[in-house]
Amino acid sequence: MQRVRHTFSRDNRITCKREFDEVFAQGEKVVGRQFVGYWIRRCGQGSKLGLVVSRKVGKAVVRNRVKRHIREFFRRERAHFAVDLHLVVVARPSSAQMNGTESAAALRQLLQQGGVLDG
Repeated sequence: MQRVRHTFSRDNRITCKREFDEVFAQGEKVVGRQFVGYWIRRCGQGSKLGLVVSRKVGKAVVRNRVKRHIREFFRRERAHFAVDLHLVVVARPSSAQMNGTESAAALRQLLQQGGVLDG
């Protein structure tokens, strides 16, 4: 039995402005209390994640913690995502008060509502 690796390499990230703009302009959107999700399907490019956490969320330590929670959720749940999905998660200020478990639950609910995540 081969062990599944749950990594989050640079290939799994949306990094350039053009890709972010494409997801925002052409993608679908679902709004939640703590997060807003945008996604678009790109055949043959694999699933990728982009993060937007503004200074309204909090100081650098808080923003980094929120990003860490979102990345961890994506890393663990990537197998349950739709195929070849480019996802951008925008954190709202209320996400700063959440721990990892609460963030994962909010993201799971948001993405199931949008039809991105199965189960």
